[in-house]
Amino acid sequence: MDEKIMKEIAKAAEVLEIDVSIAEEKYFEICKVNNLDPETEGRFALSLFRQWFSGKYQYKDAPQEESSSSFIKKAAGFFISIDAAQDMGQRLNEQIKGEYERDSHDTYESGRVAEAVATDTGFAVSRMFKSEEQTKEVTDLPTNNFEVDAGKWIIPLDSMEKYGERPNPNYGKPLPASQSRMSGVFIGDVDEDRGMYYFSYKGEASKEFTPKTFTVVKMDVIRDSNNPNRIYGFKEGTLNSLEIEDEDTTDQLNLQNATMEYAMSNYSPLIDINRYHNTVSDKLWAERFVITDGSVSSINMTPNKLGSRRLTITDVNADYAYEGGSWAGTTCWVPPHLDIDFGLNSSVILVGRTTQGRNEDGSLRDVALNLSGVLCTENRGVIVEPFEAEEEDLDWF
Repeated sequence: MDEKIMKEIAKAAEVLEIDVSIAEEKYFEICKVNNLDPETEGRFALSLFRQWFSGKYQYKDAPQEESSSSFIKKAAGFFISIDAAQDMGQRLNEQIKGEYERDSHDTYESGRVAEAVATDTGFAVSRMFKSEEQTKEVTDLPTNNFEVDAGKWIIPLDSMEKYGERPNPNYGKPLPASQSRMSGVFIGDVDEDRGMYYFSYKGEASKEFTPKTFTVVKMDVIRDSNNPNRIYGFKEGTLNSLEIEDEDTTDQLNLQNATMEYAMSNYSPLIDINRYHNTVSDKLWAERFVITDGSVSSINMTPNKLGSRRLTITDVNADYAYEGGSWAGTTCWVPPHLDIDFGLNSSVILVGRTTQGRNEDGSLRDVALNLSGVLCTENRGVIVEPFEAEEEDLDWF
């Protein structure tokens, strides 16, 4: 199989949070159903695979749309990890636009976009629907559109005709211009079944769903019947049902014990974080988080361009790099939605995902952490304030 196709299949599996072998099996199934040779007709097969991925991605968290009381379950516990909401809908639309710019014919023929051209009275819109071309005159375009040429626009469409045997009611309709989505890792009871759960929430309500990590909460969720370790927020229901316990009454020791009991396989001592990074690259994205602990050796509260602040965490059992020849700590990037309400030398439990860049000479840097959860177990020192440099008055002449 072509290396580019293999990489796309692997990336699709990562985003859909499925095993690569399942995505590969689907690719070859598409080839078989459409009488395509994977070796010589891979480009066309890949186009059909992208169409399948798009529909699968849109449906990935569909259980949360169900609001029938029979699907709703009570959850009580705490988040160890929360990723801020991101506009995944906009990202998908930009991806489809990029596909059209690379190959407008295949993108249109596969039903991924509609094309619109300006007329004296509005717009003439055409699309492929169940392998047949349809045209229509409209006075206005949907909000979600891109101008690709003078007087010509494309409209990204939902190109998934069915979900298994179930027809897709949005097939052929414009995709939303934006769709926020957030995720987290939850430990607690769901319908009286205790364990660790991967949480996902999409829609406008997900932007406002911002409970603090390691704080006890209660909420209504929907449990995935096919994946019992996955739960979903639904419309406004999960946001409106959220109850947050007073932090002063939270038993931190119980939170620590529960974290180790249900997420021990994701724990790594700080000194072994490089080794952990190398062992999780083949895991699903949701499962790649790491739990570690250490002592805060430095804090830089001045945000970077993404709004993240920087901590350095050390292990008291490790050697300190007085002469730059040994490990001196792990850099941790703290996103805006996580509070830094502790000082230097504080003991902390951290949850995040490892990342590793390269130096200018091509050598690997030390592994760093993008944090998604923080618990201060022993608060020491003074909280560091952001540094704001005073501007020099150069207009003196």
